[in-house]
Amino acid sequence: MDPSYNREQKRGQDCYRAKKYQEALRCFDAVIAGCEDPPLSTLDNRAATYTKLEEFPKALADGRHMIQVAKAEVTGYLRTGQILQLMGKDKTALGIYEYGLKNVPRTNENLKLLEGMHEKLLRKCSAMDPSLAPRIKDPLKSLPMELAQMVLQNLSFRTIVSLLRVSKLWKATLESIPALWRHLDLSQTRKNVRFSAIKACVIRSAGTLTHATLSHFDSVNSDALTYIALRCKRLEYLELRAGISNESLLKAASIASSLRTLILLSGHEVSLDTVTQLLARSKSLEHAEFYIRTRGHAAKWEGDLSKLRVLKLHAARDSQGSLRLELDDLFTKAPHLHTLSLQTRTTTSPRIESDYSSLTSLRSLALTDVDIATFPCLPPSLQSLSLTNAWGIGSRSDLADAYMERNDFSALTSLTLSAVRFVRRVVLARLICSGKDKLQKLDLRDFDASPGITEFINEGHLAEVTDLRLSNADVSDELAALVASNCPKLKAFDVSYNMKLTGVGVKALVLKEGGIQKLNLDHCVGVGCDAVEYARGKGVAVQFTFPDVVKSGKRVRLV
Repeated sequence: MDPSYNREQKRGQDCYRAKKYQEALRCFDAVIAGCEDPPLSTLDNRAATYTKLEEFPKALADGRHMIQVAKAEVTGYLRTGQILQLMGKDKTALGIYEYGLKNVPRTNENLKLLEGMHEKLLRKCSAMDPSLAPRIKDPLKSLPMELAQMVLQNLSFRTIVSLLRVSKLWKATLESIPALWRHLDLSQTRKNVRFSAIKACVIRSAGTLTHATLSHFDSVNSDALTYIALRCKRLEYLELRAGISNESLLKAASIASSLRTLILLSGHEVSLDTVTQLLARSKSLEHAEFYIRTRGHAAKWEGDLSKLRVLKLHAARDSQGSLRLELDDLFTKAPHLHTLSLQTRTTTSPRIESDYSSLTSLRSLALTDVDIATFPCLPPSLQSLSLTNAWGIGSRSDLADAYMERNDFSALTSLTLSAVRFVRRVVLARLICSGKDKLQKLDLRDFDASPGITEFINEGHLAEVTDLRLSNADVSDELAALVASNCPKLKAFDVSYNMKLTGVGVKALVLKEGGIQKLNLDHCVGVGCDAVEYARGKGVAVQFTFPDVVKSGKRVRLV
């Protein structure tokens, strides 16, 4: 288009915004008259101007012209539909939108606008004339059974149970597909579940049930667990979220010969003696998680635990006695563990064993609320190490030096040292710098990391880190800028509860090379709402809770 026409169209748009519609119309008329093929944008501008002047027939003519010259664009359909609605012709406008949905390709980025307008108008028209509402077809009647079954298998257990009430056809169909009942999930139930309901689900599965997540049981329903174990020979996964008698639990563990995973969540605490018996009776168990009521008795590990790969032991919140795990015996019985998580909670428990080197397949070790004298001696296979609230650590520096010399951290990719005190810098340096710069996740929450972390970042030891957590770790704007320039792969950064951080540091993180995806700025008193909105405007997912006490921080203009 001639440059003079471009200027004329722009002048028309300016007049339109200034509500000088007659003058705008003259400008658009001049452009259209001077072009053999008028631009779509000019036709749209003139149609909008005619609409403001309430010259609807002329506006409609331009809208139809736009559809003729550009059937694959949404502009003409949107404009024409709008004009028809202003003329009170909703049904005709609905037809225009439907015609557009047939002609505009699915790849058009503006198609969603047309779909939205069509859906909105369809709801309006359906409310006035029910005959216009789209006809709902029963998918069990309209879809091949194979396809319908594929759709149903992607629904949650709770949804499938709800669908039993749709009709007799749906009930009969759902009950005839055993695959839909192989995962008995009662985690979302709000009331006690009757034994008859559980029995019905087992029957529908034709005995092929493999996963069971059970909650809201009472003493009457304890027999249901034994029933499931007896009837479902393929049961591989059992998760309990409510109390069942130890007798029923031990009996079911002895019967379920295919059980691979057993998880007893908080709310179903058991004694340490029950834990050892469950592990001894479940011959095929590979994954076990327990919440333990401590009573001061030492663990007596029995049976063959060579198949055990994942073990997580947590002391219950109301534990009073000591938790004596006798880990040396456990490691002898279960030498192939690759994930181990221990949480003792009570200060009266004896110190946790510090030598894990015999577990040559160990990949993940998590110690929480434990008393250990020094950093543990670890196998070279370890990939993830987590020490949280380890209150005795560092009291034996002689052992620390000896163990650190023996440790090989070349495979370490994830390190958590949270609320850990008295850790010497040389130990932290060995952990971070001996991993051949493979570290991808570093969590130093509630840890005074600033003295040493700056040096590690400058030397490039955190170049591969994608997830960094320095909550309540004395992070300043200078440290934030250093992270932004030396951690190119960083995607998630937790700097919550840091008093020195301001908008300057936030801007540096947002503008870092490669970008950042997540920022946790909770209770950063020096960060203002403008910095948070700036980060969100750049596409960063920001978690921010406004501090209870607002202190003055360094203000920065973000542009």
